[in-house]
Amino acid sequence: MDEKIYRDEDVNWDVLKGKTIAVLGYGIQGKAQAANARDSGFNIIIGTGGSIADAKADKFEAYSIAEAVKKADIILIELADPVQPPIYKKDIAPNLRAGQTLCFCHGFSVLYGQIDPPKDVNTVLFVPNGPGKFVREKYLKGEGVYGCVAVDHDATGDAREIAFAISKAVGSTKAGVVEMTFQHETEGDNFEEQILYGGAIALMRACFNTMVDNGYSPSFAYAKAIRSLRSVIDVMDEVGIEEYISKRSSRTCEYAVRTRGPRVINEPEIRKIFAETERGEFAKEWMNEFALGMPVLHRMRRTGAESKMEKTGVEWRAKFGK
Repeated sequence: MDEKIYRDEDVNWDVLKGKTIAVLGYGIQGKAQAANARDSGFNIIIGTGGSIADAKADKFEAYSIAEAVKKADIILIELADPVQPPIYKKDIAPNLRAGQTLCFCHGFSVLYGQIDPPKDVNTVLFVPNGPGKFVREKYLKGEGVYGCVAVDHDATGDAREIAFAISKAVGSTKAGVVEMTFQHETEGDNFEEQILYGGAIALMRACFNTMVDNGYSPSFAYAKAIRSLRSVIDVMDEVGIEEYISKRSSRTCEYAVRTRGPRVINEPEIRKIFAETERGEFAKEWMNEFALGMPVLHRMRRTGAESKMEKTGVEWRAKFGK
């Protein structure tokens, strides 16, 4: 399927000129997007509960979330998913006015009905595909991070143009931006985190534990389980998987990858997780977990922190460098 890729020359950001853009949340992503948009020439203010001093130190005008919403024409919500609904109800919703634009950094709260914006306000989404530090670093190099935009509700007739203009102000159109739905952005992101992040970390731990259980030095096992992977991921991203396997790895490595790799991946389980995600089961489970105070997550954190692999990692980085 062909998809339109929007770059700098395809997007007019004049729709943002003369507007006040409030970035709500001054964490990793909020800091990066605020700095990039300001450097692109736009009027940025910060709305935050606990980081006003940090924002002012970075020479931003900073206010409470409620006050920033009142002052803004466009509102970038860079708050973590679980805290968005109560903050929206208390500080954002009572201060909205017709014609404003709410731009979310992830569609979770809107897709699953935790936030229901009024019909006289634009509801859009812009997401750069990378952590805030990477988004900022790329911008400073004159580059960008691939991103996506979506429109859930167009109240003013130019919601789509505003969403794309935000993506350009943050720098993503230098790399390329695509348009999708709130559902695909949200569930695609949730699926990626379960399969790629969760799966890769589980594979690293399985590699480490199997080697150590069979008599290998923990430092050697740790290097193989994590550092070896780190050294090749960037190359594969730059040149492609097949180029790396066929031409930049050893033939032993190529044979191992092609013949043994598929055996350690449970594709039926991956497809099962995809279906669970599309049915909203992952979202429901996570919302329940958060509402209960994250008891399962806290227990898993403790177990992970106390594992032999984590303790080896602390020693390994001290001995062999980051």
